[in-house]
Amino acid sequence: MRSATTPGPQLREVAIARSDRRHLWLLALCLTALYLLIRVPWLLTVPGSEAPDEPNHLWVAQFLREHWRLPTAQEVFAAGTPAEYGPLPQFGYIPHVIIGLASPVQIFPSVSRWGTLLAGLPTLWISIVLGRELFGPGRFLAIALPLLVLIHPQLVFTQTYTNSDATVVSLTSAAIYLVVLSIRSGLTAPRIVLTGLLLGLAALSKHTSLALVPPVFAGLTAGAILNGATLPQALLQMIPVALVFATTCGWYYIRNYFEYNGDWLGSQTMDRIWLQILPTDGGQVVRPWPAVSKLAWWRYVFFDFWGLFGYMNRYLWRPLYLLLLALSAAATAGWLQSLKELPAAFQHRSGDVRSTGSREQIKNRFVWLFLASCALLNFAAVICVTLGNVSGPHGRYLFPSELPIMALLLAGLSRLGPRAERVLVSALILVCAAGTISGWSVYYWPR
Repeated sequence: MRSATTPGPQLREVAIARSDRRHLWLLALCLTALYLLIRVPWLLTVPGSEAPDEPNHLWVAQFLREHWRLPTAQEVFAAGTPAEYGPLPQFGYIPHVIIGLASPVQIFPSVSRWGTLLAGLPTLWISIVLGRELFGPGRFLAIALPLLVLIHPQLVFTQTYTNSDATVVSLTSAAIYLVVLSIRSGLTAPRIVLTGLLLGLAALSKHTSLALVPPVFAGLTAGAILNGATLPQALLQMIPVALVFATTCGWYYIRNYFEYNGDWLGSQTMDRIWLQILPTDGGQVVRPWPAVSKLAWWRYVFFDFWGLFGYMNRYLWRPLYLLLLALSAAATAGWLQSLKELPAAFQHRSGDVRSTGSREQIKNRFVWLFLASCALLNFAAVICVTLGNVSGPHGRYLFPSELPIMALLLAGLSRLGPRAERVLVSALILVCAAGTISGWSVYYWPR
């Protein structure tokens, strides 16, 4: 007979859950402190001349701060080159505007960077819960994901000067997390509405987020089917997602279509303004990036994703790039090694699950397929903007898929075995930390 003072199973579960929440909050608090400790020195010391396109970002943010409305085409063209980002989505600057409200307009350029810093914080918090969801609480990989977000050199740099990237990364990270939850446990009305809203706000922040629209809808559809819905039922559930998404961002693109003579993205207008300062050779504009067919294009994407500071001209110590390339190759090898398990994992029929793979294992495969599709379509978008002469091979354009890319790297390394997981994941974290610390100390240490 159990003593009256002995807690029952339910009470023990409640106690464990409370303890787990306390640990989660403590972890979030510690990582937030580290986030500020790492990024504030960058924010205070990176010169405006070495923050890529910061004056152009500032023009948009300051216009919104002063006028509380979008600039017209006439105002953009009148301002010239400083306003080249005027035709592009502008929700990403709202954190800067909010920060600017607490200061006089005259010093807005000095305080707007804090908007970027705060806009990037949700990415870190989401990485904590996503790491637990993907790898399980208590696992080394679960904490490794937020640690990579914390010390990824290029992300640190990008989150410390005025731009819209920090906002869009936080929005897409939240949407990705909701899709992962939906694949694991099904769609709910709050998830449907919130995912559509987040995706719409991301589309209002930067075009790079549009690459994630197809995988997000595909992931939600898969989540509905894997949790008992038929295909027609799943497609019906996508209608409210599409309506919320379209309502959130559709008005902006319609406005652009009429404001900029059919340029609904605004990118062609931006390009026409930018062309005025590009060099020419024999009457032809010389674009400052290599062709996609050249090795230099692919190398630049890799450099710019991991760490390329200044005005894209201050590099990490070269051996760090080689180590990052080797670790990326090792993660790819880990995934290739595990591909042979996929056919068995998907063998199921009529709702019955064979011994070769449980329903939870199948859901897990779909989670990783979803994350991989985010990264791949994001990369395809980078190729498209280069082929369309809109922009160059910027690895930072992959940041809407920051969490999927980092999670895929960690999972790939873990598939090489428990010992390799510890060694290689630790090496990846240490290389990123070395890049962040050395980059700041070499280029921006106060002198």
